[in-house]
Amino acid sequence: MKKVIVGVLMLVGAMWSFTGCTSNQISQKETQIQENLNPNQILEVLKTGNEHFVHHKNAFPHLDEARMKEEVSGQHPIATVVSCSDSRVPVELVFDRGIGDLFVIRTAGNSLDDDMTMGSLEYAVHHLHTKLIIVVGHEKCGGITAAISQHNEGKEPKEISNLIETLRKGVEPFVGKSEKLDDAIHYNVDQQIQKILQNQELKDLIDKGELKVIGGYYHLNDGKVDFLN
Repeated sequence: MKKVIVGVLMLVGAMWSFTGCTSNQISQKETQIQENLNPNQILEVLKTGNEHFVHHKNAFPHLDEARMKEEVSGQHPIATVVSCSDSRVPVELVFDRGIGDLFVIRTAGNSLDDDMTMGSLEYAVHHLHTKLIIVVGHEKCGGITAAISQHNEGKEPKEISNLIETLRKGVEPFVGKSEKLDDAIHYNVDQQIQKILQNQELKDLIDKGELKVIGGYYHLNDGKVDFLN
């Protein structure tokens, strides 16, 4: 089995470092391979894509006209990414993926604290059959910065204040400890994962090995994602 997995990943890597192949050819081949990937293989795909991004060698797969037409009839993303809305975290680019590859849920502070976000997550797993969920926090997150600060109370419009208060509940041990920002960001990622694990249907899939949930931490300075188990 291990040899099969390695062989699949080598093929994916070879397609990404292609010479002489058209985007259409790569799109068709990758579509066939991705349908058979398990959660751990999908994680390796994202890790490889992030290495491309860090070293400025993105293959930019699945961005051609053929891929657009393939996805008209329905989407089949391989992973769900819960990310912050921060414009400095361009999710598809960070993992070197294209149209139809990732189902992305973006909120301030990568929070899953309401029915809309959790419902979107359930939809991705149950209807689109994504096999990997990665919750990505990032360096210098403004939402978490505001949540652990005690200097913004009463200074923001109502809805922003509500957002900050929601995030604050998730990082309560770090409120008033601005020097612990990175720790708070990592803690917040773990808190969102715990919310996912509290969903019994999702947990059942995880226990069966059909779904994997991990965390990530994105570095603004070099684009590297630390994958957190």
